Amino acid sequence: MTRRILVVDDEPALRRTLERALTSLGYEVSSVADPDSAYQILAESNFDLVLLDLRLPKMAGDTLYLAIVRHWPRLLGRVILMSGDIHGPERDWPAELVHCPILHKPFSLDTLGRIVSGVLAAAEPSVDFLEGNGNP
Repeated sequence: MTRRILVVDDEPALRRTLERALTSLGYEVSSVADPDSAYQILAESNFDLVLLDLRLPKMAGDTLYLAIVRHWPRLLGRVILMSGDIHGPERDWPAELVHCPILHKPFSLDTLGRIVSGVLAAAEPSVDFLEGNGNP
């Protein structure tokens, strides 16, 4: 089964680069430039992972993140934040946001692939659990 990834970033060149890189890794990728488009596509389709820029027009990425995971709770633990800021997470962020992985721009495509596969692996229940061999 092909995993579906949504990229939310207002930089067209970066969106295209991420689309190509993630597609070459075997993922199905959609991308949007703004929070309104992100919300609309999430309402229309299911995604396994969201790559979310923290600096977006109209709404901060951290605010959009909170809206996404509250409206689509299955995406909790399936969002990777992207930031060009050299500073770490905001001190007043809620715990659910602080624990999100962050890709600091610029990042290598190897780093992208490693973090995406790691987040997807961590978000999936283990095969033993699905087959009834694991503890709940």
